[in-house]
Amino acid sequence: MTTVHGDDRATATSTATATAMFEAGKALQLQGDGAAGTQALAAYDNLIARFRHSRDPLVACRVGDALTWGAHICMDQGSLERALARYQQTIVMFEGWPDDVFRRNLAVAWGGKAIAFKKLSRLAERMQALAELARRIDYRPWDLSDDETVVSEELAKAALNYGAALQAQGRDQEAMATWHDLTNRVGNDPRPSVLEFVAWAAASLGDAYLELRQRDEAAAQWNYVVTRFAGIDHAYLQEQVNRARESLKSLARPRWWPW
Repeated sequence: MTTVHGDDRATATSTATATAMFEAGKALQLQGDGAAGTQALAAYDNLIARFRHSRDPLVACRVGDALTWGAHICMDQGSLERALARYQQTIVMFEGWPDDVFRRNLAVAWGGKAIAFKKLSRLAERMQALAELARRIDYRPWDLSDDETVVSEELAKAALNYGAALQAQGRDQEAMATWHDLTNRVGNDPRPSVLEFVAWAAASLGDAYLELRQRDEAAAQWNYVVTRFAGIDHAYLQEQVNRARESLKSLARPRWWPW
């Protein structure tokens, strides 16, 4: 007969309790109205207060989830500084732990900080958050788990947005290099939710090449988007496919056309 030790039983109980508390808050949040969001935030805060000092990885992961999901509520409510504080608390909480244990929590926290900084027009700090995400978390295309899919989405989105931020500063060549790197590294990923950022980067490369009057290079990028992604049933991917098709149509018109 298997003996269950007291410490193991306590750990299992804490994990189950933390998970149940998080799921209760999540259910409220997904109702989508303001009152339920406030209730969800309170539920998350109860979880954080109860378990924030836990050294059990599964429990700590639920605390991280409560922080980042709560940050999203704060963002929706316009409380951007509160959202930033929650994302930063997530990052600080996991200092000293191996990054591998909390890849998803950390990726979401850095990605969330970047969004909040953009909304606050703190663009230098936004770029720092995006760069830190890319520095600390590596891309693992062989791991198709749900958690790792979130990580890959955050990494691809961060690269796309980092390129856009560079372009906004007039650093066009650096932006294009960033997008090229994204399409080369992630272009063979099998997950549509990751590929949507690749398609967006490639379509943006086409626009950038056209600005440089490099029409053949622009056409090559848009053709890549159409041929690579047209057959994938994913709404956001198809937005980029349609964008590329329209760009190719415009490119094919005689240059003297007035439209």
